[in-house]
Amino acid sequence: MPPLGVTSPSCIYACTRFRVRRTTLLPREEYLRIMQMSLPEIVTHLSKQEEYRQNILDLVHDFSGAQLIEAAVNRNLAQSFRHAMAIAPGDLHTLAGEYLNRWDIANVMAILRGTIHDIPRRRIRDLLVPAGELDSPLLDRLLNFTNCGEAIEALQGWRLYPVLADYYRICGETGAFARIEDDLYRQYYAGLLGLAAIGCSGCQELNAYLRFEIDITNMRNLLRLHCTEEACDIATIDRTMIPGGRIPITLFQRLYGIETEGEFVSIFLDTDIVPVLTQAVRELRQDPNFASVDAAELVWQRWHRRRRPVHEIEMAVTRVRLHHLEALSRRHPFSVLPVLAYLERKKYEVANLRAIARGKAFDLAPERIWQYIVL
Repeated sequence: MPPLGVTSPSCIYACTRFRVRRTTLLPREEYLRIMQMSLPEIVTHLSKQEEYRQNILDLVHDFSGAQLIEAAVNRNLAQSFRHAMAIAPGDLHTLAGEYLNRWDIANVMAILRGTIHDIPRRRIRDLLVPAGELDSPLLDRLLNFTNCGEAIEALQGWRLYPVLADYYRICGETGAFARIEDDLYRQYYAGLLGLAAIGCSGCQELNAYLRFEIDITNMRNLLRLHCTEEACDIATIDRTMIPGGRIPITLFQRLYGIETEGEFVSIFLDTDIVPVLTQAVRELRQDPNFASVDAAELVWQRWHRRRRPVHEIEMAVTRVRLHHLEALSRRHPFSVLPVLAYLERKKYEVANLRAIARGKAFDLAPERIWQYIVL
């Protein structure tokens, strides 16, 4: 192990490789070109690219059109994540692995929901990305169970199983899945924040970024709760919010109960979310004069009508979050941050290609599809 404060050669080498891999992701011009293609043309185009060629060839006999594109890019995503873990040494490997464990939650929830709602197993499998602790053989085994209780029982070796165990008897009841998901993410972030405080290179910055990510997630969850038909009590809000963010949960509790514009705007302006939202909408509307007060009033207009923010704004906030992560990675080039910046960008490259495939399948106009693209 190198002396404290000295970056090891293996870390420098790995971080350099991740920065290089970041440059191989599809640029804006490529998306604009793909957007003008038909589904068969997109398949042909991707099959000529080194990154996706083998995935297309492996699946071309089982799928076609949009399904082929989605299955191929999903498989490529899992492979890219596994390759990333293979080249990340030491603390980089540990932290990146913990970060990727969020895919375990997404996979488990997709299987549980699919099992309860009797969704064809093949359709569920197409959604899975085995990038965390739960590997493909285990996920395939979970898909064979006929009820979610059996699936939960088979996950006893998973670190988050104790969270699931509390829901064994009520799995499938109304509202149970939302509570399971909330509890799983609360536990996930608690573990990741604890690990990010161990003192490795970039850990302090990673911790700050995670707190920023938690704030955005909590605000989105609060808006989701406010849009439900029935009012929620404090206990429900506490259970939904993720501890550890920069914004105290007590502030979200105060926001939830406000019904007057002046008080809402005043409190909302004190949150760290306002600068992010302001920048996101400013860039989205290309309006340099859009100010923090405008952002707070925009949220209020959706809030008092009990409507969630429009999708375009949520996507714009995601873009700002990614730019923030990339700025941190440039400031700390030999830390876990360049690794995470690449992993997140790769995730959204695949999400973009899936959005284009789906949009084409439903014959959406290119400008409509473009609203779902994150660059």
